[in-house]
Order: sequence, then structure tokens, then C-alpha cells
Amino acid sequence: MKFLSKLFFLLLVTLHFSCGSEPTTSGGENPQPEGTDTTTTAEAPTPIAPSRPTCKLVGSTLEGNMFWAGSDDRFVVISAEEETKDKDLGESHRILSVYDGQCKQLFREVLPVNFSPDYPYYLTDITYNKVSKQVGIRGWYNFYLLDLATLKLSAPLTPKYLNERYAEDAQSGSIKRLELWENYIVGYAASKGPFVFDISNSAKPAAVLPAAEFPIVQGENYSSMFLLKSTNGEDTYQALAPDYDYEKEEFSLNVLFDNPKRFSTVINKSFRNNRFIILMEKGDGEKGTNYAVDMKNRKSVDLPPDVAAKKDTEIIGWLKGRQ
Repeated sequence: MKFLSKLFFLLLVTLHFSCGSEPTTSGGENPQPEGTDTTTTAEAPTPIAPSRPTCKLVGSTLEGNMFWAGSDDRFVVISAEEETKDKDLGESHRILSVYDGQCKQLFREVLPVNFSPDYPYYLTDITYNKVSKQVGIRGWYNFYLLDLATLKLSAPLTPKYLNERYAEDAQSGSIKRLELWENYIVGYAASKGPFVFDISNSAKPAAVLPAAEFPIVQGENYSSMFLLKSTNGEDTYQALAPDYDYEKEEFSLNVLFDNPKRFSTVINKSFRNNRFIILMEKGDGEKGTNYAVDMKNRKSVDLPPDVAAKKDTEIIGWLKGRQ
């Protein structure tokens, strides 16, 4: 009997510890004191644009003619298909398409023959302007703009210049480069030089003529300076003197100043075709500071304070004396 009593006692003790009540805290090994708020607020993750979709495309596409604007869910492609194939010259890359991230086609346009069926269209080298949400399409003599927000294609746009240009052969006027810069599209055409369009109004892209132009080699090489209004909300302008190196096939916007300035955009007609151009920065009720640009070298020139304070003609005289 004593043995059975002890056995019964051990069973009661075992059941007590194995079937005890649930703990009143959920803090594991380090329970929080009563009344402590254990809620944590996680930081919102930084939005990451999804990777480019792997759409099964019809036809063929050249390198550089596919662009994914992930933040806007738009995939832009220029392709050649059987529809545009020329019986003598082969593929013709002139079908412009836009898809979303799920490869649904949202837009399709067959562009006209680009000088010759075998001359492809290309997307702009610096492809996308996140401010205006536009993509450029470079042709031989003209170009287009596609608004990704509205999926509307502009009419063909032809470069415009301050002075008359003459074409020596079929290469003259062919667009070598096209880039998007802030609210502008900047390009360079063979033998004719740089050109700019204001694309802030996508429905009406407007040509911007240079504020000054200097013929480095008459009929072959022009240096043009453009004063483009900045997007900082102030009445300031940046000066650009774009250039193209034919040997290296490199294009440079040549932004002339570190920061936009309150330049006066009015340049005397008798002065604006000179090698040296003087730009005046407007002051607040006081005479502004003068800046100089060497149009031949497409560079700004540092002026000593005493020279910068002189008249335009005196500054130009000083600059010519340094040649």
C-alpha cells in the first residue's frame, strides 16, 4: 500500500508541471514589463522600379532600340518586321511600339521610310526625360517625340538654325546625335551644327534658335551658343555650346557655367556672329557682372574683375589682344 501511495503522489506532481497554465507574457526569455508598448513602426521601403519585362517580341531589334521606363511602366521598342521588309534592301527598322510591364501592347506606329528603307530609326542616346516623360526617336533628317504619359507621337520635327545652311551631299543635315536635357532636346546635324527644341509643352515642341553663332569653317562647321532657361523656378539661364567630334563620334553638350545665371538674353545682332560674345548677368538694381564666351573654342573665359567691369567693346578688345 505504501508503494501505491508513493506512486500515486509522483503521478500528481508530474501532471501539475506538465499541464501548467499558459504564461501571461509573450516576451519569451525577456518578457516586457506590464504596460510597455512593443509595437514597432517599420520604415516604408524605397520604391524600386521592376526590372525590364522579357516580352516575346516580333521581328528584330537593334542594340540600343529597347528602353524600359520602369517608374512609368512603359517598355519602348523600335523593331523591323516582315511588314516593313524591303525586297531589295532587307530589314527596315521603323516600327515603334510601347508595352507595359506585363507585355501588353499599348501603342504601335509604323514610321515612314527614313531616307532609305535600310536606314534605321534610333532611340535617343540619352533616352528619357523624367520631367516631361518623353522619348526621342532619331531619324536621318528629322526626329520625333513620344509622350509616354499620353502615348502621343509628335509630327516629324526638322532642325532649325539661326542662319542659312547649305547641303553639300546626302550626309549634310543627317542627325548624328540627339539627347534629352531638362526640358530640351539637343541634337547635332552633319555639316549644319547643333540645334535645340523646347519640349516643355509636349503638344507643341518649339525650336530654340541660338543666341549667338560663329562659323568656324564656313559651310562646314558652326559654333552655336544657346541660352536655355533652367528648371529651378527662377529667371535664370544656362549657356550651352554643343559640339560633335567626328573622329571619336562623341557628342558634348558643353555646359559653359557651373550654375545658371540671370543672363540678359538680348544680344546685339552686330555682335552675335563674333568669335567673342559678352553675356551680362542682370543685377538687383545695380550693374550686373559681365561674362565672356570664346565661340571658336566653345568655352567660357575668366575675366579679371577690372576687365569684367568694362564696356562690351573694351572687353572684346582685351580678349582679342590675348590671342
